[in-house]
Amino acid sequence: MTDHPEHAIRCPWCHATPGNRCTSPRGRRIPVASHDARIQAWTTRTDARDQKTGEPT
Repeated sequence: MTDHPEHAIRCPWCHATPGNRCTSPRGRRIPVASHDARIQAWTTRTDARDQKTGEPT
């Protein structure tokens, strides 16, 4: 399991599959756990789900 909740979704930038770290365009590991695009996508998805259920964020 991972310490990064954004790993639950596919990265829209590098297309890393759920559960895997983001990679560079050449497929190498990057120094950070996730691309900003993946973090933003996860945040947006989580916020939308919270608004739908009415749960506080």
